[in-house]
Amino acid sequence: MNRTGRRLLAVAGIGALLALGVPLSSASFAEETPTVLRVGVPNDLTTANPLSLRSGSDWNVATIQYDMMLQFGNEDLSPQPGLADSCEPNKDMTEWTCTFQKGVLWSDGEPFTAADVAFTYKLIIDQDISTYAQYFSDGTTFETPDDNTLVWKSPTPTSQPLTPPWIYILPEHVWSQYADLDKADLRAVENVPTVTTGPYTLTEVNRGQNWTLTKNPNYWGDEPNFDEIRFQLFTNQDAMAQALKNGDIDVATYFESALLPSLEDDPNITVQRNASDWWLNLAFNFGGQSPDSDPLPALQDKTVRMAIAMAIDKQGIVDKAYDGAAEPGTSFIHEIPEQWHYDVPEADQIPYDPDAANAMLDAAGYTRGEDGVRVDPATGDRLALRMPISQETAGALPAGQLIVGYLDQIGVEVEILPVNEGKMYSYWNTGNWDAYIWYWTGEPDPNYQLTTLMSDQCGELSDGCWKNAEYDRLVTEQKDIIDPDQRQAVVHDALALSYAEVPSIALAYPNNIEAYRNDQVTNFTPVPGDTGYLIPNYNNVGMVTVEPVSGSESTGADASTGIPPWGWVAVIGGVGVAAFLFFRRRSAVDEEEG
Repeated sequence: MNRTGRRLLAVAGIGALLALGVPLSSASFAEETPTVLRVGVPNDLTTANPLSLRSGSDWNVATIQYDMMLQFGNEDLSPQPGLADSCEPNKDMTEWTCTFQKGVLWSDGEPFTAADVAFTYKLIIDQDISTYAQYFSDGTTFETPDDNTLVWKSPTPTSQPLTPPWIYILPEHVWSQYADLDKADLRAVENVPTVTTGPYTLTEVNRGQNWTLTKNPNYWGDEPNFDEIRFQLFTNQDAMAQALKNGDIDVATYFESALLPSLEDDPNITVQRNASDWWLNLAFNFGGQSPDSDPLPALQDKTVRMAIAMAIDKQGIVDKAYDGAAEPGTSFIHEIPEQWHYDVPEADQIPYDPDAANAMLDAAGYTRGEDGVRVDPATGDRLALRMPISQETAGALPAGQLIVGYLDQIGVEVEILPVNEGKMYSYWNTGNWDAYIWYWTGEPDPNYQLTTLMSDQCGELSDGCWKNAEYDRLVTEQKDIIDPDQRQAVVHDALALSYAEVPSIALAYPNNIEAYRNDQVTNFTPVPGDTGYLIPNYNNVGMVTVEPVSGSESTGADASTGIPPWGWVAVIGGVGVAAFLFFRRRSAVDEEEG
């Protein structure tokens, strides 16, 4: 493990201290022992490769280490200076000139230049990394007339540089050796220890146990207050809560809502309920992912999907699966920021009405068999759903258990299959399922999430390979609209269509729950705003400002497990940003690419 502490005392000095009876733990080693922020998480670090991030821990760790060209603002996720000081367009907005800070170094001491940004963007385009490629219009190119300037050229007018692109900038001098690998091999690069421009670098990974980040000595911003950040994996949430109560960790994230009462009762623990930017999602499978894809044909019938939606008591899921720490879901982009969320008019909302759902299925000819399960009049198949459920998604399993009962009322049988995250990816990629319950999260721009339902994303970002030509047209249209009000109207049209056609159901918008020891650490910067995340999702400022409570001794190595001011006014006022995630967005690649 790399440490930033220096050896300040010679052996003779240590001997003198021992002779005087001075404890080494409080004297000679005090300056040598690094200060450590200890973070509890329920999700393992699956990769340190920024091109193949999946779990919440993956995204947390990447955000702490890497910078974007522009970054998300602390309060409203609006574009703010990052590595770039500014980006300004030409008259027709087909060419943007971005200027970068001078004197920035990578953690290994090599100079950062605009060429690193151009390299990163070109690598993503050339390799068609689906998680990031949607930030660029077809035909986008980049030029670097000097070390501090990037010229972004688009064949059509665009405001994409101001999204801003959620892309972590990679060091060309490290990653150029991998640029010619095929996509699977590129995404498999281990990348430990890392080389970054952010406040920390990843120096040690023990998968299934813990991982450590060490302060970057070349960080260009304000110096962080901790020498190390040590993440500890807890496969049991009760154990994570107890570790926080005992002071064995300083902060923890992704708590289940059932633990709220015990956490809030402890005066030494401060609970942070993050404004929801993820949702529990029930997706239907339409088939086509692989030769093994074999979904129930009746799910192609909108009547069946609508009846299922009407039979599900979303408020019941909020109350019973999340102990009230959630809101019923509607459309699939939530309210951070508000302008992209589609607030479904009351007249268009799908009501909770099992009686009406039964009547719909009766009228469509789905009669009940002797066992009470309805039969598809076209195929003779029983309406029996295989439903994998992500056990690692908070509230997913109890929600699935409730849905078994809800759908039994309308003659639809559900077999739930609780599995881990890895198996969920396997189901996703093979398509051998009928419906599943997992999560989705958005981005500070709606395009990414809208793209996940497009027809051409079957086998990529799409959950169940739903295809709708009008939806595809709307999503394609909104991407290049410059005026934010005009774009909002088209985004809402796409969301209204997807809600009405029911390719999936946003079951609930849960709160994310974090908590920290207020007697051990202080001065977190939540993002976005006062109800934002403590452990970074959007930017890394919170890991710079957090500091030990004065006099606290709980953050030493032996314990268990500056952003510059914004000086640029954006050219296009009101270019909006939307939301991120509970586990952050999912990467839609085959397991072997992971």
